[in-house]
Amino acid sequence: MWALYAIIAYLLLAINGILDKFLLTKEVKHPIAYAFYVGITGPLSLLLLLLGFVGKWLNWNFLQTEFVFQLLSGPNTIVALLGGICFPLALYFLYSATQATSISRILPIEGGLVPIFTLLMAYLILGERLAPLQIAAFLFLVVGAVLISFKRKKGEWHPLAFGNATVAAFLFALSLTLSKYTFQRVNFASGLIWVHLGFFITALSFLVFAKSRSYIFNTPKQVSTQNKFVYLSARVAGGASGLLQNYAIKIGSVTLVNALQGTQYAFLLILSTILSLKFPKLLKERVSGQTLTQKIIAIVIISLGLWLLTPH
Repeated sequence: MWALYAIIAYLLLAINGILDKFLLTKEVKHPIAYAFYVGITGPLSLLLLLLGFVGKWLNWNFLQTEFVFQLLSGPNTIVALLGGICFPLALYFLYSATQATSISRILPIEGGLVPIFTLLMAYLILGERLAPLQIAAFLFLVVGAVLISFKRKKGEWHPLAFGNATVAAFLFALSLTLSKYTFQRVNFASGLIWVHLGFFITALSFLVFAKSRSYIFNTPKQVSTQNKFVYLSARVAGGASGLLQNYAIKIGSVTLVNALQGTQYAFLLILSTILSLKFPKLLKERVSGQTLTQKIIAIVIISLGLWLLTPH
């Protein structure tokens, strides 16, 4: 079941990615605003506690178990906050890498390094061990993710972009591993609230610098009236994907949930191709025969990985 939640999360992330790409190209001048608004929504996770009250009223054990607020010990609170702090910072480094080069150079790095970093951290921090079949699935999923996101591109490679992308991958992996650590100690709603508090603290820190404040406060003004719905849809898709991804991490393997990121790239390829055919002026996606063959092979490899994860 956790794999299904993760796949739906990555479908929503693909939708979110297309909408964000459109807005960053057409409307928003600086990506730090995105890192800010992702983090600032942390307190909204408090709304999950309403489900706890609903569960108590309806006498539903699941809602009472997963959505009633629980406290953490001092050291575990620090771990949860650190997990939250890492995520907006990872977004910042990812956006910085994308600014220095193209997203087609960055995606293979993220698709390969995030699962590998997560595998190592889950082993060291969580004591997570994969069965032989799961290791095989992990390898298929990671290879497929790198292959489907790889695009041959001319031009000089920027070492700074590679460095920022690597830091982003490390921080993403650390954030999700520490989130899993937190979910092992409290229920889902409580873990999410503690981690999102770290999001919120980091987002507020972006307001310290005057230049950052200017980008952040001007973003809503930069989005035209007709595209405010697009902006809102992007935030809803991103928020829903985050909830599903975190729940998949809580009930499943954080290593394998991250390895499933290749499905996001598959969804992204399919959606962007369809949209470029329907709306060529808004989204251009040219795929050669050789590239299409590469993508199809990657999807087959990812599918094999998914098949290995399903009960037989």
